[in-house]
Amino acid sequence: GGGDVSEAVIDYGESELYGAKELEAAAKVVLKEFANFDGCVLHTLEYAGDDVSVRELEHSQGLDGDRSFVQCVVFTSSFHSPEEGGGTWEADRVYTGWTWTLAREENGSWALLSAGCA
Repeated sequence: GGGDVSEAVIDYGESELYGAKELEAAAKVVLKEFANFDGCVLHTLEYAGDDVSVRELEHSQGLDGDRSFVQCVVFTSSFHSPEEGGGTWEADRVYTGWTWTLAREENGSWALLSAGCA
């Protein structure tokens, strides 16, 4: 069971906002969440870039109650669904453009705000 991330290619890209350790910490949250995607196999996980992340920070304000986020990162991914399908997955399909939006408060850890097709 669970989602397979063992062969995933992770691309942190270039960022003027975040260092490698910050992006790695955010990616770990995504990988942990992907473990709930039973029977799926993660192919790629890519940082969507600073521009997308800044835009999503503005959008994410107020999405999680009274929390005030100061940083946001967005990843895009591709993955393969289970051959037999099941749950919300179409059988034996490659999903592309699946986005993961994470944010954090001052001195906080990354929290997953949303995930889904763009």
